[in-house]
Amino acid sequence: MVNFKLKPDPMKTHIKKIKKHRIAIIQFISIFLMFSIIGHAQKSKEISLSVYPGYTLVDFEKALDYSDEYLEDWGEIYLGAALRGFLHLSSRLQIGAEVTWQQLYYAYYRLPYGPSPVYREFNVTAVSLMALSRYYLNDRFFIVGGAGVHIFNDGVSPSVCLEPGYMIEAGNNLTIPVSFRINPIFGSGTPIPFSVGAGVSYNFATDYY
Repeated sequence: MVNFKLKPDPMKTHIKKIKKHRIAIIQFISIFLMFSIIGHAQKSKEISLSVYPGYTLVDFEKALDYSDEYLEDWGEIYLGAALRGFLHLSSRLQIGAEVTWQQLYYAYYRLPYGPSPVYREFNVTAVSLMALSRYYLNDRFFIVGGAGVHIFNDGVSPSVCLEPGYMIEAGNNLTIPVSFRINPIFGSGTPIPFSVGAGVSYNFATDYY
């Protein structure tokens, strides 16, 4: 008995991912520059890099169009890495944008195909682009809300995020944001990542207080 596994051309897939990431980064820069023009009078700008490990709640059958009875292995471990920029409009309110790479979930199927099974493997990743607003409840606690899109290899889906967190001072212009994030994606199977985040944020000025 001969078993075989259907996979896309790795070179074509790699080229598509490079183009997808390049487009997302260009879009992020464009949005941040737009915010910079709007907020030119507010001299304080902030950039941050954070990682988000967590869990993705997803309906595999709806997301991948295969019956769960053929699902042999799966993983719902989530990992995100976000680059963010903010403009400080006041001591409590900021607007910004982010570009995020996300590992959403994994699935491995063994499908009946005559005398020989067919194997299908899905390692689902996306690049998301979101516009954000952040509001400080006091000097340390904040809440972030955002809306945007997730860019997959085979399409684009709208998404939103909600993220309460706490800011830890680490230096004159350096802070460490820690947070909890929920990020529903309104596509097939409606994957919903839940994650905790931590990172480093640098503020280019301190005159907004």
